Order: sequence, then C-alpha cells, then structure tokens
Amino acid sequence: MIRDLISVIVVNWNGKQFLNDIFSSLLAQKYKNYELIMVDNASSDDSIEHVGKKFPQVKIIRLSKNIGFGPAVNKGAQKAKGKYILFLNNDLYLDKNCLGELLKVIKKKDIGAVVPKIMIFDKRDRINSFGGTVNYLGVVGPRLIYQKDKKGLKEEEVAFGGLLLLEKKLFNRAGRFDRNIFLYHEDNDLSWRIRLLGKKIIVTPKAIIYHKYVFGRNPDKFYQSEKNRLLLIFKNYSLKTLVFIAPAALFLETAEIFHGLTNGWLINKIKSYLEILSLLPKIIKEHQQVQKRRKISDKEITRIFSGQLVLHDIESPLIDYILNPALSFYWKLVKIVV
Repeated sequence: MIRDLISVIVVNWNGKQFLNDIFSSLLAQKYKNYELIMVDNASSDDSIEHVGKKFPQVKIIRLSKNIGFGPAVNKGAQKAKGKYILFLNNDLYLDKNCLGELLKVIKKKDIGAVVPKIMIFDKRDRINSFGGTVNYLGVVGPRLIYQKDKKGLKEEEVAFGGLLLLEKKLFNRAGRFDRNIFLYHEDNDLSWRIRLLGKKIIVTPKAIIYHKYVFGRNPDKFYQSEKNRLLLIFKNYSLKTLVFIAPAALFLETAEIFHGLTNGWLINKIKSYLEILSLLPKIIKEHQQVQKRRKISDKEITRIFSGQLVLHDIESPLIDYILNPALSFYWKLVKIVV
C-alpha cells in the first residue's frame, strides 16, 4: 500500500455528459498521490469508450448490470490500492485543493471520515450541502442547502456525509455499503456505522466540490428512500432504542401513509413495507452484526440527531404545526433514557 495514496472511486451510469468535468478536475488536483477508478453500472451510452480514450489514467471496472451506487463503490474498493478511499458521483467538479484539504483533516485524532463543502455548480455562491442533518427516525437532509456561502464556516462534526474520505480499513471494518440498498440512504447508513465505531465525521469548508444538482421527486424515489430509511433504523439502533422510538415512528408512518395517499404514492409506500418484510431475516442478521461491532451507545450516536424533520422543497402547515412539534417534544423526553 502506497503511503497516503487516495483511491478516488467514481460511480457512473449513462453519465458520459458529466465525465469530462469530473475527471479533468481530478487530474488538476494539487495533491497528486491518487489513483482514479470508475465503476460503470452497465451504461448503455459509450461512457467506457469515452473515458478509455480521453482519460487513460482511469482504471475502469465494467459491471454487467446496474447494482446501485453503494454496491458499485464496494466493487471499486476491492480493487483500490490506496490507504484512503473517496467515493464520488459522476456529476461533480472538484476544486483543485479538494483532495489535499480532505487529507489534512482525516489525519486528526478520532476522525473517521471527512466531508467536503458541496456547492451548486451553476450557482457557485450557493451551498448544496455542508454535511447532513439526521432526524432520530432516519429522515436526512443536507445542511445549509440553498443558503449563500459564508466565510465564517468552520470544521464541525455532522451526523452523516454524502461524500466521504476515509481509510479503506475503516470502510471494511464498518461493513462497507449495504448490498441491499440500491439507492438513497446508503451514505446515511455507512455514516451511522462509522460513528458506532466511535469515530467522528467532520465537514470542512476548505475542501470544495461543485454539484450539478437537480432536485427530483418521483414515486420510485419515495419508495426507495422510505424503504431504506426503515431498513437502517432497524439495523443500526439497539433494541432498547427501537422500543422507545416506536410511538414516534408509528406517528410518522401514519403521516407518510396520508402523504402517499394524497400524492398518489400510497402503492409505493405499501411496496416499501412488503420489501422490508421480505428482507427481515437479513435485517435481523445484520442488526446482530452491527450491534457486535459497535463501540459506543445510542446516547452518543443521537446527541447530534435532530428532533425535527428537515424537509426541503416540501411545505405543509401539517408538518410545521403538528408533525414537527410532536416529534420534537417526544424526542426531548425519549433522548433522556436512550
């Protein structure tokens, strides 16, 4: 293993239009001790041929089918030679100092993973995310989204990060990405398990990535997101905590069912329940494995969780005046005994 080598893993699926930007920005990094790996999820465009001709430095892993983001990163990590791994979507552009700044932070004591500041590509004074906020029921959201960039931002601990730089051995020790999560919440799940090992996740304003961000809302996203949110809280919380949060979880599920009914997503919500039931034996097994590996209690994990739902682009007086106040009040009571 080469000292301080960073293995940068880019997951691609039919993203030829993005690849020039991400790989040219990676090749322009001031920190030069890295390798580039692209894991292609069975693209039907000519992404592989394009990268092979224009960026011969990139190692390409060709998959025969689309297995999702997290499982594709796992495939890339198996081939990675670096001490550290950084996994990226294909629709990004990195500031030339990004890798070097991430590396500076990861070397500090008790830090398990580092998250860059992500800006909106075509509105470069606007933040896409500065780490992430996690509600105690697993609902996640990007911090400071759409806010104007601030000079006073400092390094701070966050509950999860969508893009992480971490040591490969910690990635493996935490159990890598869950193969059952095709898309959405795979980063929250991994972040949660990293923190269960007693490691902090830090976001730094000095490492900057620009994201070609487009907010999407569709029934399939709702289904995938809801299924995976339930999967990760069942898997990562202790049984004691699951019992204590059950009333709030049932209240939120009732609200979600109403939301699905009024927005035409009820079938997808029911589908998510059915799939969770089908995965129950695997979830129980994974829950046991996670609990054996954990080094800290749920009280420590949840100290930076939010009582409120952080929902962007969804406005409703029911959320503002009923759901969030009730969930927050209940969390103030429950976190004392978790």
